[in-house]
Amino acid sequence: MGIVNIVRIMTPEQRQDLKLLLAQAGGMYEQRPSGASFRVKGEEWVVTSYNSGKVLFQGRRSDIPLAIADQMQTSGVSADEKMPLPVVGGDESGKGDLFGPLVVSAFAVRTPEERSAAVAAGARDCKLMSDGEVRTVAARLKTIGMCEIVVLMPAQYNMRYRRAKNVNVLLNELYANLLLGLARKCDARTVILDKYGNRAVSLWKEEQSFRFIVEERAERYLEVAAASVLARNAFLDGLDRLAHENGLETLPKGSSAETQAGLKRLVRQRGESILNYVAKTHFAPVQACLNDLFEHH
Repeated sequence: MGIVNIVRIMTPEQRQDLKLLLAQAGGMYEQRPSGASFRVKGEEWVVTSYNSGKVLFQGRRSDIPLAIADQMQTSGVSADEKMPLPVVGGDESGKGDLFGPLVVSAFAVRTPEERSAAVAAGARDCKLMSDGEVRTVAARLKTIGMCEIVVLMPAQYNMRYRRAKNVNVLLNELYANLLLGLARKCDARTVILDKYGNRAVSLWKEEQSFRFIVEERAERYLEVAAASVLARNAFLDGLDRLAHENGLETLPKGSSAETQAGLKRLVRQRGESILNYVAKTHFAPVQACLNDLFEHH
């Protein structure tokens, strides 16, 4: 059951941006009631914006426009210009996690219908979603548009990092092939990437036929948001697979003090050799853990 009758307070600028985004998501403008600036109706949801600043979200699938509004308010950015289709978006997951793979993902939208379907599927910044929501939405997105995903499990990641010596250089290598490959498959007119370093501005030496956009907080673009969901889902799958293959119940996410404590316990129980297969060995906590163990031997 979706969320029903939720009210948000929004500025006039935010309400105008929301109106445009809801229309891009497939909503249709309806006659507005007295005291309202607009009403947009989608499939099993209705959004009414009042001149007082209140915005009312109603319907069994009101979680869809709510996610759009919440993401817009969280990012603090205005509605995007309407990009000429097809559009490819790229994002990664696992870059800051001690355990698990590094994943890069690209998602392409070719038609307005595919864009509307991706919005209806729940595509939004994966950081605003639970793991369960990520898995559900990723399964839907795989039936929409086009996508490509590259997963570097720790053993392969550690080998390639030793050669690249910088995670952003490694990301450049991965994205250059991934984005260009999908852009050519769908004849993309625009490619958008979430900024992760200055190097990302020039992934290719030769000029490409599409417009290339690199921005911070690019998850506000639907295609990048969808790519973030697919990347996170693949990261979660990879983390589960590593745990299973190494006889572990789970491997923790992130790089918190709790995760670092789990790292030390794992090394004490299984030996340092396991790290190359489950962790990113260049991370400072991994190096500190190894140094600590050597000091106590």
